[in-house]
Amino acid sequence: MATLRILIWLIAGWMGTSPITVASTLPSIHHSLTVELAPDTHNLSATDVIHLPKSLLKPSPFSFALNQNLVIDRVEINGQSVSVSKIPDNPSNQTGFRQWIIDHPSSSKKPSDDIPTLTIAYHGQIEEAPKTSRGLRFVRPDKTKGHIGPEGIYLTSETFWYPTWEQHLVTFDLAVTLPADWQAITQGQETNQSVTGEQRISQWSIQAPTEALTLAANHFVVQKQSWRDIQLATYLFPDEAPLAPQYLDATANYLDLYTKLLGPYPFTQFSVVENFFPSGLGMPSFTLLGQRIVRRGYTQPYSLGHEIVHSWLGNSVFNNFSEGNWVEGLTTYLSNYYYDEATGNHAAAVKTRRRMMDEYNLYATPIKDYPIRQFHHKETRIDNAVGYQKTALVFHMLRQEIGDDLFFKSIRHIIHEGTGKYVEWKDLERGFSEISGQNLTEFFRQWVGRPGAPSVTVENLLFQPDPLRPGQSLVSGTFSQNDTPYTLPLPIQVNLQNDRTFNAKVTLEQKSQPLSLNVPGIPTSISLDPEHHWLLRLQREQLPPMLNAWDTDTHRILVHAKTASEEEDASLQALMQRIQGQPNIEVRQIDSPKITDEASYLIIGTPARQLLESKSFQACNKHVQMESGRTTILDQVFEGLNMAFLITCSHPNLSNHTVSLFFGHSPEAVTPVARLLFFYGWDSYLVFEKGKVVARGMFQPVHSAREFIISSP
Repeated sequence: MATLRILIWLIAGWMGTSPITVASTLPSIHHSLTVELAPDTHNLSATDVIHLPKSLLKPSPFSFALNQNLVIDRVEINGQSVSVSKIPDNPSNQTGFRQWIIDHPSSSKKPSDDIPTLTIAYHGQIEEAPKTSRGLRFVRPDKTKGHIGPEGIYLTSETFWYPTWEQHLVTFDLAVTLPADWQAITQGQETNQSVTGEQRISQWSIQAPTEALTLAANHFVVQKQSWRDIQLATYLFPDEAPLAPQYLDATANYLDLYTKLLGPYPFTQFSVVENFFPSGLGMPSFTLLGQRIVRRGYTQPYSLGHEIVHSWLGNSVFNNFSEGNWVEGLTTYLSNYYYDEATGNHAAAVKTRRRMMDEYNLYATPIKDYPIRQFHHKETRIDNAVGYQKTALVFHMLRQEIGDDLFFKSIRHIIHEGTGKYVEWKDLERGFSEISGQNLTEFFRQWVGRPGAPSVTVENLLFQPDPLRPGQSLVSGTFSQNDTPYTLPLPIQVNLQNDRTFNAKVTLEQKSQPLSLNVPGIPTSISLDPEHHWLLRLQREQLPPMLNAWDTDTHRILVHAKTASEEEDASLQALMQRIQGQPNIEVRQIDSPKITDEASYLIIGTPARQLLESKSFQACNKHVQMESGRTTILDQVFEGLNMAFLITCSHPNLSNHTVSLFFGHSPEAVTPVARLLFFYGWDSYLVFEKGKVVARGMFQPVHSAREFIISSP
C-alpha cells in the first residue's frame, strides 16, 4: 500500500483552513535542506533554506509546522533575523507536530521581486519505536511517526522533520550526513556521494513536486542497474543482499508492462528498500518493504507490483483524502488483479475476482458496510474489503461498462492531466465520461456513492419447447432484487444438456423483472455471471467454506487436544499465540470433539485428524478421506510425514457456519505453517509440504447464489 498521505489534509483540518482545491496544481515550496543524523543518539541537526511563494508572507505573521521534539536555533528571512514563537498546544492534538509563528521583518524599502528566502536551523531527537500492529499486520504496517536509532532511520510526512506548510507541494535539494557505514535513500535522484573520515554525505535532487519527503537509512548493501533511462536499485541488509538480482529483474518486468499500460514512468529511479520494521510502503521512486517480506522474495504483483503502480497513482497523481481514496482501489485492480490478465493467466484472474467478492461479503456485512466514497485509509479488515477489494471491483465493472480500450485510454488521460495535481472521485467520473462519450453519473452514484451491492435471485424458472423453432426452448422466470434496485448488465449462462452452454446478457433495472429467453437446446440451469465480473451481495452460506469464515463468525470455537504430546503442543505454539487474546473465541481442550454448537469451529492437531479418520463428519466425507499416513482430497492422494493440511467444510447442521481442520502427518510438518495459517484463509483446502503450498482449491457453498435450476413444464 502507499504510505499514508494525509499531511496536507491533517494540517489544514487542525488549523481550520478550507479543503485543498483538487485537479489543479498547488503552489510549490523549494527546500535546500542540510541534515545530519546520528543513529546512536537519535539526534537530528538541520538547516533548511526555503524559497517561499510570496503568498505565504501575507498576511504577516505566518506559521509553519515542525516536529514537537525539535528545537529551533535561529530563523532568518533574506538574511535578517526574525522572531519566532510557539502556538499554544491543543490538549487534544495527537499529531506530533507544533505550530510556530514567524513575524515578517518590517521594511521601509520597496518590496523586492526576488523570491523570499527563509532559513531555519533546528535540532533535536526523534525516537518513536515502531508499534506492532499485531493481527492487523497484513492490513497495515507497524506504526511509527518517525524514528532515528541504531536499528534504522525512518523519517516521513508524519515525522514533520522539516518545516511544513499546508496546501503546498514541495521540491528539495537535500544533503544527508550519516556515519560512514550507513547509506541513505530518499525520493528523486542521488547526485553525489562522498565519504570523509567517519562520515558519509549523500546529495539528492527532488525536482518533481511531491506532497512530502520520506527518508530511510541503514547499513544497506546497494546494487544498481539501468532499465532504459531509469536507474533501478536495491538497498538491502547484508543477509538479504544476494536477493538483489531477483528484485531488480522483477522491477524491470513490471516497469515494462506498466509503462505500456499507463504511460511514461514519472521518475528517474526506482529502488527496493529493506525496512527494519514490518511495512509495505510506496513512496515516489522507491518502496519500503519489511525484512520478513524481503526474505520471502515478495516480488509478486500484490507486493512489489502494487508499489510500482503507486508510482503513477498516489505518488504522481495525488489523492485528496478528504474526498475519499480511489488510489488504493485502482492500484489494487491494476496490480493485484490485472497482472494475471495481462500475462494470460485467465484462471488466476477469475479466482482473484471471486476472492475479492468473497472478502467484501465476509467482512463488509450490511450492518458494517459504507460507501467507497467515504474510504480514506485502512485500519480494519472492513476498510480493506471496502477500500481495496470492492473499489477494485468497481473499476473492473466500469471496464465492463465502457470496454477495454476506452477504460485504459481514460486512465492514461487521467494520469496525463492529473500528474502533480490532486484528483478526486468527481474528476474520475468526468474523465471516464469524457473519454468514453457516455454519461456515467448513474454508475458512479450507485457504486461509489451508495453502500452495499445488489442481491439477485431468479424465481419460477421454467422452460418449454419453442413451437416455432424445433430443437430450441423458451425459458421464463422472474429476476428479483432486494431493496432499492441496481442497474446491472448481468451476464447469464444457460446450461444445456450434453454439456453445452448458451450465453446472454440481461440488464436489470427493477426490483422485479421478467425473464424470457430463447435457447438452442434443452436447458437444465441458469448461472448468474459465472465469470464473476459483477459484484453481488452474498450470504455466508452462499460462500465457499474457508478459514476466514471462522475468522469472521460472531461465535468461534477453538478445539485442541487435551492429551497432546509435547511435540504437537510445540508445533502449534505460534498459532495459539496468534489467536490468544482475540475476542469471541471459546477455547476447548477435547480429544474427540462433537460439532453441535451454533458456531464456527477451528479444530487443530490430533482432534482434527481423528475427526476425519472417524468418518463421522459427513459434510467433509464427500471431499476428504483419511487413513493412517494418507489423506485424499477430491481424488488426489497426499502421503508422507512432511504433509500438513488446512481443510474447511460446512457445519453439518448450520449452513452459515463452518468447520476448519488444521493438522499434519507429523509435528514437523505443522510447525512452519502454524505461524502463517491466517494468510491462507481464502481456500477450502490447502496442502503443505515442508511448509510450501502444493495444492489448494475450493468446495462448493451450501447454497449457490449464482446457479438456479430450470424446471420442466
